[in-house]
Amino acid sequence: MSTLAIDIGATKFAIAIVSSSREISLRQEIPASQLWDGLAKILAEVAEDHSHQVTKIGIGSAGPINTQTGEISPLNIAAWRNFPIVAKVKEIFPQAQVRMVGDAVALAVAEHAIGAGVGSRNMLGMVVSTGIGGGIIVDGEPLEGDFGNAGYFGHTVVGDYDGECNCGRIGCVEGYASGISMVRIAKKSGWNGEDFVALAEAGREGDTHAIAAIEFGTDHLAKAIINIAQIFDLHCVVVGGGVIEAGDIYWQPLKKALLSHSTSLNLVQPIKLLPAQLERDAGLIGAAMVVGLE
Repeated sequence: MSTLAIDIGATKFAIAIVSSSREISLRQEIPASQLWDGLAKILAEVAEDHSHQVTKIGIGSAGPINTQTGEISPLNIAAWRNFPIVAKVKEIFPQAQVRMVGDAVALAVAEHAIGAGVGSRNMLGMVVSTGIGGGIIVDGEPLEGDFGNAGYFGHTVVGDYDGECNCGRIGCVEGYASGISMVRIAKKSGWNGEDFVALAEAGREGDTHAIAAIEFGTDHLAKAIINIAQIFDLHCVVVGGGVIEAGDIYWQPLKKALLSHSTSLNLVQPIKLLPAQLERDAGLIGAAMVVGLE
């Protein structure tokens, strides 16, 4: 018997078998642009290989999600609105138990159990990539809310200017602080690169437009982190997602901004800002843990 994990992000989809010892095997990734056809193909390959005997499936998806209906409407995947992901997966694995959480909730569960958040009672786990998501651990357990979107703070407003966001609001933290948003901001000031990897490299080389865009994004992200930390009285924040792979050119401005915005919380205890340890496996491991490991 095996537990299968599915990680649905705005840029890529990943699947893997996760063992009872939380080890990843048979991992596969496809571009998110392949949508259900691409995902169904690799899932069918697993289903046809009877050596795995998949009995449990955990799904971690970009949001918003609806755990009551099993549908997802990721804002950065325009083709999927009220997409019945759970029912679709059940068509391929009719005998399996399926459970879905937000992708950042999955990251938070894994990082709290075996990653950077080990030992914390309350924790905010974050995904910063094409979009921004959050997952909250309260008293050692993931907080899900009515429909599975608790902690989904990428669309909380932290400004009232520019900040174009796919959700339609102005001033969302995602509109300032996601990877593509920082690239957009840099381009408006005169930078000519294509993506966040190039933006980070330009920042390391001293490009002032790149540095300013990263500092602008991290400052707004820090505001949002502090808002969540104050509401839930938590002092451990774990950040994952592709953007943190940029290293110090991103991490140091974020630490500086968080310190500048956390004045009241620091009167009790400084916030611990930690990079995710499980890297790209966090979402898969966490999704599998939520449904249960075989």
